[in-house]
This record gives sequence, C-alpha cells and structure tokens, in this order.
Amino acid sequence: MSSAFVGCIVSIDCGEVLGMYQGQVTCINNSSQELTITKAFRNGLKCPVSEITLNASDIKELKIVKNSTEAVSITKKIQQSTPSKLSPENDCLLSGPSPVKIIEKPVSVLSEKQLNDSCNVRNGISKSNQEGLVNGFLKKSSSSPRMTNGNMPRSPINGVNRYAATNGNGYQRYTPPCENGGHNVRYTPTKEEPQRPRRNSASETKARSSSASKKIDFRRKIQSQSREDCFSAPSESYLQDFDFEKNLALFDKKAVFEEIESANPELTKVMDNKKPQKYRCDENVLQSAPVVYKQIKVPKSVPSNSSFVTDSGLVVPSISYEWRKKLFEAAEKLGFKQERQIEMVGRSASEMVLQLLGGSTRLNPQNGHQLPSVMVLCGPHLQGAYGVNCGRQLSNHNVKVQVFMPGHAQIPAFMEDELKLFDSSDGKRTSSLQDLSSSAVDIIINAMDTHGNTQYNQQGWFIACSEWANHSKAPVLSLDPPGESTGVQAKWSLGICLPLSGGDTASKVYLCDLGFPKKVFTDHGIEYISPFSHKFIIPLHSRS
Repeated sequence: MSSAFVGCIVSIDCGEVLGMYQGQVTCINNSSQELTITKAFRNGLKCPVSEITLNASDIKELKIVKNSTEAVSITKKIQQSTPSKLSPENDCLLSGPSPVKIIEKPVSVLSEKQLNDSCNVRNGISKSNQEGLVNGFLKKSSSSPRMTNGNMPRSPINGVNRYAATNGNGYQRYTPPCENGGHNVRYTPTKEEPQRPRRNSASETKARSSSASKKIDFRRKIQSQSREDCFSAPSESYLQDFDFEKNLALFDKKAVFEEIESANPELTKVMDNKKPQKYRCDENVLQSAPVVYKQIKVPKSVPSNSSFVTDSGLVVPSISYEWRKKLFEAAEKLGFKQERQIEMVGRSASEMVLQLLGGSTRLNPQNGHQLPSVMVLCGPHLQGAYGVNCGRQLSNHNVKVQVFMPGHAQIPAFMEDELKLFDSSDGKRTSSLQDLSSSAVDIIINAMDTHGNTQYNQQGWFIACSEWANHSKAPVLSLDPPGESTGVQAKWSLGICLPLSGGDTASKVYLCDLGFPKKVFTDHGIEYISPFSHKFIIPLHSRS
C-alpha cells in the first residue's frame, strides 16, 4: 500500500521547530517509520539538499497536494519550459495548507557544493559516505532540539539558524560551522569573494544626502530664476497711478451687449426666458391675483374721519360710536349676546396683557418668586365689565390681580355677574383709595372711561384714580376708550370690532376681534373681510 503513494506531492507540517515542508515522495520505509521527499521546500524556501528524510514522530500533519499521475505531468511541464517564480506551475506545489509564498532563496556567498559539504561535515558524514546522509541525518533530527553551549541548535536541513534575526529584505545571516564542531565562529569573506552591500551604511547615507542636496540646489536655482523674472521689472512701470475711472469709461457695456444681442437675437430671447425668478422666503411661488389692500369698505353715509393700516398693509377704516352700537345690536339679534361680547373682549385683553408682561419669559415655573401684578381700575358700566373679566382671566394665569371698584356706585346686572365670577378666583377687590397708594404694579388697566356719559369723569374716585395712574411708573392700557381725550394718559389702547373716529392718537392703537359673523356687517352695507388673519389682536398704524 505504501508504494502507491510514491511520487505524490505532499505538504508536511512538522511543528514550529522543524517547520513546514513540501516535496515529492521518493521512498517510504515502514519498518523505520521514515519518509523521504525530494525537490523539497522548507517554509517556502528551496532546500539546498536534494533529499530530506523525516521521521513519523516529527510529523504533525500530512496532506497530499497532487497524486503521482498529476505530479508526473507537472514535472514534464517544468522540464519543457522555464517558468517564472510566481507562475502557476510553481504555485501548485504549495497549494496545500502552507500560508508561505514560494520564492527562491537568494544566492549565498558560498557555492552549493561548499554548502552541502559543510552540512555533511556538521552531521559527521564524509564525501565517501554520501549515500548514508539521509539515515544519519534522521537520527540526529528525530529528537527535539536542545540547548548546546548556551546556543539554540541550527536546523539539521540546511545549517541555517532558524532563530537568527532577519533584516528588512527577508535575508537570513548564514554562519557556517567549523570543522572542529564549533558553532560561534563568524564567517568573513575574502577579497576575491564578492561582498553584498550593506543596507543603511555610511556610504549609502552619504550618497543619498548628496543626491538630496543636488535636488535642493536645483529647486533653489529654479525659484531664484522665477523671482528674477517676476521682480525684475523696471520701477517706472508701476510708479505711475492707474486711472480706473478713465479706463472704465472706455468700456461701453451697453453697446457691447447690444452687439451680442443683435448677432444672436433668438439665443438671447431663449436665455431671458430661462432666467429663474427669485422669490423671498415669504412670497408665494404660484402666481395669484393682485392683492387688494382695501378689503373693508363702509358706505358713504357712515362718517369716517380717519383710517388705519395693519402690519400687512390692509386698510381698516374707522366708524362712529353710533354705527358701532348698531353693529352690536344686530349681533345680539343673531344670538351674539352681551355676555359673550364681554367674554371675547376680556379674553383678548388678557392675552395682550400677558404678552406685555413678558410672556413665557416672565410666567414660567422657574420664576415663581417674581409673579407680575396688575391693577384694574373699573367703573360701573360696560367698559368696567370688560376690565373685571380681563382681571379674572389674568388671575387664572397666576398673575396677582387687584380690581378697584367704587363702593357707593349703582352696579348694573351684567356687572354683578362679572364681580361674582371674579370673587371666585384668587384676585382681590377693593374700593379704598388708600390701597392704591401702597400698591406697586407692573401694568395698570384703565376701564373707567365710558361712551356718551361724562358724569363719572367729575366724581372724586375717578379723579383720584386718574391722578394715581398718571403719577405711577407703571404703563397704562385703556380698554375701549372714547373718542374724546380723558384724564388718564395711556400707553396702549384696545379698540373693539372697528376703530372709532377721533380716537386717542397719542397711544398705540390695537384692535380686538369680537368674532361677529359677516352678516352683521353686510346687513348694514359694510363690505367686510377680516383683517386679523391668524391673530385675535392686531396693531393699527395711522394712515396719515
């Protein structure tokens, strides 16, 4: 059976010490458990001896790469042609588990004959006893390597120390043994033998530095020539000032473009059509109808002395108090009762006050020690009910609210309902003028003025509250003030539905949306489109 494997190409793993071998099987000795291969390679390098005999105890793993028939065909191809080092014919010998790429070992200083002789001498074999090389070799290599004189043993195959360090080119230093068996004698080549040049030697470093200096000198020479070409111009050429305006006047831009357009009129027309139109971030890309800014039109019979403009440019005309009263009555007939009107005004006024107080910056859980305070000055009429409703809604938003209401005045029914709702909140109600002098507030809401009834303006509580408000440092917001001037100097004024004619122009005017249906306006001949857009309160600017 063993003869059937003779001629096969095998890959043998002998462990980390002996290494990996590849070659063709020539002899198998069953009695001594030995295997002989020829054309051997060890760790990817060609062995200098023709045959190598391995003991079965040293073999860790054996794989058959090619059988005997395939090996014969490969040998014929190799003999017919001389392939390159990395040709497929050579790679087939190492297609087994060996991860090392086969390369030829570089030519050593010693010849192959001298190398073989040195190996024979080392193993105690003379030339005459050349035939017993393999058997004697196996006897010495069958045992594991041992330390000899403090030195690691060399390989029994080629006499090269497998533990010797290699240089950057992958070459191993060869140290042949002496005839007396010594292993530490270094080999020094003679003058007649060629010497391999040393890497990173002083001569090589000197040659590199000389070539680098030549390159640097060449670059400096080129740079100096370029500087001379650049800066060798006469000084008179740049001392004269260049007249930009004179040279710019020589270029007729309009004439040049007319010449270009006249040469290719069709091309320029196409290019003009392809020019992209630029839009602002708030412009609509789709084309729409022209914007009509006067969307609210009142009949000529309605007295309108002034008009206002919103931030978006819409025109809002003013009306008289009598015409606004008609609109309120028409809304009540449609079901928009007075209680609902009071709630809408209070809701819008409280939203405006919250923004004036600072909004989310002032009113947040992390700022609980600085809650804003508001004083509401109310009279016993409809505008006073607006103020009480606004104070209740502000109190619901954690604002400190105090409402002043004169105690001896006759209060209407809708006012009593608002005061009852306010008493159920956290707000405080007072009728004493002494409480006003001791209060420090952020905003004062003036709801004392009314329309068409000036008898309240002459009463003592009205005059005292007006003087306190004018001398206070807090700004004043007037709710639905009358057209004529009053005793309180307000910073802001909040109108309702539509602004009134002849209103206070000294303060900033805001307009409140009551939510009247469109039929309320059309029944009285007013063309109305809401100017409030996404808000319930909008600022108005005098058109004049």
